[in-house]
Amino acid sequence: MSGIFAEPVLEYRPDSKTTLRGGVHLLKYYGRDNFDRILPVISIQHDVSDHFSMVFGTLHGTTNHGLIEPVQDFEDYLINNYENGIQFLFNYPSFRSDIWLNWEQFIKKDDPFPEIFTMASNSEFRLFDWQGLSLTLPFSTVFRHTGGEIDSYWIPGGTRLNLVHGLRLNLEVTDPFFTSLYAVQNFIEFIEVNPGTHITIPYGHGSYTRAGFETIIGSFEAGYWKSTDYNAPHGNPIFLSVSEKDPLYYQPNREMLVLKYQFRHDLTDYLRFAFRFEPYYHFDTGRIDHSWSVYLVLDEGFLLSKGSRLKAQGSR
Repeated sequence: MSGIFAEPVLEYRPDSKTTLRGGVHLLKYYGRDNFDRILPVISIQHDVSDHFSMVFGTLHGTTNHGLIEPVQDFEDYLINNYENGIQFLFNYPSFRSDIWLNWEQFIKKDDPFPEIFTMASNSEFRLFDWQGLSLTLPFSTVFRHTGGEIDSYWIPGGTRLNLVHGLRLNLEVTDPFFTSLYAVQNFIEFIEVNPGTHITIPYGHGSYTRAGFETIIGSFEAGYWKSTDYNAPHGNPIFLSVSEKDPLYYQPNREMLVLKYQFRHDLTDYLRFAFRFEPYYHFDTGRIDHSWSVYLVLDEGFLLSKGSRLKAQGSR
């Protein structure tokens, strides 16, 4: 697929801690005459302190949350980069956290569709940091609910929960070629909170082991994924036990080698080029899948007057 999303917004800052944003989110695929999405962008952000901020309205979403791909598909950054609700951001030297509510579908009385919302958090505790070597403890929860009590939607709803915990070891280096090395171990669970007879997978789990390094010519990563009955509402479909294309296709045990390469280069102060290549090797079938993407990201603010500015961003 190919296309472009743009998000031109006006920002107004009545004081040093408050930012009002208003604009439009546009998504268009090349080869189609019309825009696929035209949506308003409205938000208020207040920085309570240097370490805590609140956002109401359009959120800093998708890849900004920092979730791993079995829980949050990277492709959402390109084709579904639009979240609205409430967000709390914490940033301390030994602790950081992103807590948010994304209201995906609101209902009124007798609507023929259910309400859908996601409550989630992604946190990281720094256990120690010494001469460039750090050990952190990541912990994430993603809670997605589909249902409602005033709609006329007859299909039973559901509440799905993903839990992620593990360890991350990171080493910053001063080598002219290498900039950092890291190793990550994540354990992931899937839980259907209120399972019924219509639920095919009430519980599942997975393990994701990764190691990689950052260089001046890009970042390289190798990962090993092993899971049983794993599911995730927002996860990359290639990690799941249920097919996105055919919901009746079910593969309980998954085992993959995941390789990733990403190159990023700042063309100007506001324009960035990026390339991603990701092959996946399936141990059970011997099949190799791959994904690649090339995109440009424009992120620049233009000062209009004291306290306000115009900001635009886009990709692909």
